[in-house]
This record gives sequence, C-alpha cells and structure tokens, in this order.
Amino acid sequence: MWQDYTNALMTAFGLAGLGFGIGKLVIVLGERAIERRHGSEGVRDIIARRAKLETKLEARRGDRIRELKDLDGAAEDVLRRRKVMERQIEEARQSGERLVRLIGEEVQGSPCYVAMLVNKYVGTSAVQQSQHSLVDPSWAQPQMIEVWARSMAEARTEIERRYPPAFGYAVTRMQEFLSADTPVAKAS
Repeated sequence: MWQDYTNALMTAFGLAGLGFGIGKLVIVLGERAIERRHGSEGVRDIIARRAKLETKLEARRGDRIRELKDLDGAAEDVLRRRKVMERQIEEARQSGERLVRLIGEEVQGSPCYVAMLVNKYVGTSAVQQSQHSLVDPSWAQPQMIEVWARSMAEARTEIERRYPPAFGYAVTRMQEFLSADTPVAKAS
C-alpha cells in the first residue's frame, strides 16, 4: 500500500515536471513567434547592451557629481578667501593708511616713480548705480602706484601693461619719487 502511494506520488511529480517543461517550452516558443511576427528579434541583446550602458552612465554621473562637489568646494574656498582679502582691504582703508600698489622691484640706481591712477568706468554715474563686477569701488578715487623703472616712459609702459587703458585705467599724475638719500641735481 505504501508502495502504491509512493508510485502515485512519483508519477504525480513526474507529470508535474513534464507539464512544467511543456509549459516553459510553449512560452519560449510563443515569445519567439511574437518577436518574429512583430520584428523585435534581438530585443534581449539590445536590452542587455542598454543595461550595461545604463550602469556605465550611472557610474559616469557619479564621477561628475563628485567633480562638481570638488569644484563647488574650491569655488567656495576662493569666495571665502576673496571675502577675507576684501575685509583686509577695508580694514586697511579704515585704519587711515593709504594703500600703495607696487610695480617692479627696487633696484639700486633705478628710480622710483609715483603715479596716481583712476578707473574712469567706476567713477561714472551710469556705473555708480550698479557696482562694477571686476573693479573695486576704490578705483573711483585716485590710487597711488609706485613703479620701479629706468625712465618715466618705461614706468608709464609698465603701468599701462598692468592696468590697461582699454579697461578704463588712466594716469592722472606721475612724478619721480625723491627720497632723502637720493642726490638732487642742481640746475646750472
């Protein structure tokens, strides 16, 4: 009796497995027939390739996000340093000391020229309404520049190279700086 039950159970499992196999075969053949009828053969390959492409694009997107975060951090650092420098400039301006810009290096025997420089774009009424984005507002007032050069013409050339007239910079006054140890030439 137990043997009959065991045989029946084995037969049932065998028939169930055979039915599953036949069902799976019908499904696979049906899918292929539908793919051929609608011209979508190779869809599985396309889906596999696109899945690989999608993972690569996601990885690239992650890399770009990390790069953007790094660049954003660098930009914030630059803005922070700029604010610190602007605060230092404002503190120097408030302390009553005059800011002097230097061009060139002090060389024995080379005279120092002092020039007053302004930026005509900062001082105009059209620009005063909106602050100029690249030029500090202090340029509306004459700024002192010390230039170490062999001659006044060379000094002017150096000033114009550093502060181009095309950007609105203009020399209002220029003279040779005579220090206490500089011998003064006597007029005869």
